Amino acid sequence: MKPVVTAVALEYRDTFTFAKLDVNTQPQKTGEYNIRGTPTYIVFRDGEIAGAFVGTLPITALAERILGILEIDETE
Repeated sequence: MKPVVTAVALEYRDTFTFAKLDVNTQPQKTGEYNIRGTPTYIVFRDGEIAGAFVGTLPITALAERILGILEIDETE
């Protein structure tokens, strides 16, 4: 997943930011965010959880999923 996330992060760097949580060293956050599988994506907007999803996706699908949660139209 790292190459996919890196590609999306670079392409949309002016739109949203990725942050990584190491579930092995942050077990309290794993419980706080109810992370049960990896990769888990939690999308925040204005400091609040806007949505979440689990699973590997290709570059286009990952970007579309995040943009959809954030309600951002790529054509704007």
